[in-house]
Amino acid sequence: MEVDALPRMIARTVVLVVLVLTISSTIADADLWGNIRYGQDILIAGRVPDHDPHSFTSDVPWINHEWLTEFVMALAYDAGGTSGLVMLKVLLACLTLAVLWRAVRADGVFEPLALGLLLIATLGASYLFMTIRAQLFSALLFVVMLSVLNAAARGRTRLLLWTPFLFCAWANLHGGWLVGLGVVGLWAGSRLLAGTLAWRWAISVPVLALAGTAVNPYGFHLWRFLWGTVGLSRPDIAEWQPLLRTPFLWLPWAMAAALVVAAWRRRGVPARVDAVPVVALGVLALMVARLEGFFALASVILMAPALASVGPRRWPLSRRPTRTEMATVGILCATALTVAAGHAVRKGGCIRFGGEGESWAPEAEAVLFLKDNPVQGRLLCHFNYGHLAIWHLSPRLRVSYDGRRETVYSETVQAAHQRFYRSSTDAGYAKSLRADYVWLPRQLPVIAPLLRDGWIEVFRGARSVVLARQAGQFVQPAPWVGPRCFPGP
Repeated sequence: MEVDALPRMIARTVVLVVLVLTISSTIADADLWGNIRYGQDILIAGRVPDHDPHSFTSDVPWINHEWLTEFVMALAYDAGGTSGLVMLKVLLACLTLAVLWRAVRADGVFEPLALGLLLIATLGASYLFMTIRAQLFSALLFVVMLSVLNAAARGRTRLLLWTPFLFCAWANLHGGWLVGLGVVGLWAGSRLLAGTLAWRWAISVPVLALAGTAVNPYGFHLWRFLWGTVGLSRPDIAEWQPLLRTPFLWLPWAMAAALVVAAWRRRGVPARVDAVPVVALGVLALMVARLEGFFALASVILMAPALASVGPRRWPLSRRPTRTEMATVGILCATALTVAAGHAVRKGGCIRFGGEGESWAPEAEAVLFLKDNPVQGRLLCHFNYGHLAIWHLSPRLRVSYDGRRETVYSETVQAAHQRFYRSSTDAGYAKSLRADYVWLPRQLPVIAPLLRDGWIEVFRGARSVVLARQAGQFVQPAPWVGPRCFPGP
């Protein structure tokens, strides 16, 4: 038996339990219903649609920059239901952390410190791993890209030739390839200035990466679409707000920032070269909370070379354990792993909705009301209800707005909806759209003007109301007693 078997077993078990608990926790965000439905549409049609069949106000060609992710999610859901989706998420998260672990170890980081870095990356990226979204694919490809950059810095420059293939897949999975392209550009530029990368590689790698993204169903139109839509200010999306508004991400950001500072102080100028893209990501994460996970992953991988050979080769407190110690530790480890595995299995069959305070969390009775009554036509709805309505009610009800926003709606349509939601005097937009029904959160100021304008309240729940243009016989739903699990009633 190795001398350091005892501390190694304890450390590995602690890290494994944290990883399992972090990865197994899953919630359904507002886009999940739409992501799977649009993927199922691709499966049925056998192609990527270029127009939207679910909305009556969509007025721009549909550039679905996540079509491949939705295709894979639909396959997973059709094959295994919610358990299939959770398995897909766990697989992507495990692959991400496995690639990160291999990259850190390949850079010469000793195992005790490498386990600590793995924890920093896991906690920092927990926000990415929490939901089943296209960001999971971005996290995996981002880590693969960073690993290639580190390998190239160690002399394996030819690995950079895989860059266009990586970005080709990325451009069809998620728009996060823009973050990756920015990191590649900063990495290549800083290394060129430092004299550690030949100019032909510094120029060709970003160009090849960008060229790879042109291989998609929309060609160069994807670039134009993302150029016009991606920015740092999206006030209607919580995760696009500044980091200061998301307190639970402060600690992971601070841990990643401390890691950058520690590597910087240890290696000096060489570490500063690799820190350029990491620092840029850290600053951007302060402005857009969604980027915090990418900042954590980048800080661990790109700063790993500066931490090579840091710390003891042997574990602290290493000695040959007694039989009693081995038995005690073995029991504790087995118990911890059993609890963690049980938690993962218990959560696997239920993708719970967001917290009770989430404004988008679906109200089951409202969904049941719209499903159980013969309503059809045009549904003017809040954008957070759009994907849910499409999942349960399309094609007999077509929505006015949903979470896809700029991918199918012009700025005019988006702005008109936002003005309508905030209005406390004018309900004319509902008439101008010739809507048959309205489904909105009950606290919106526009509800009162709609009622004064002749709309009839046919359903009122804890969070939302449904209004009809004409009176009729409507069946009120019974309280939903089922679990708060995707896809709902």
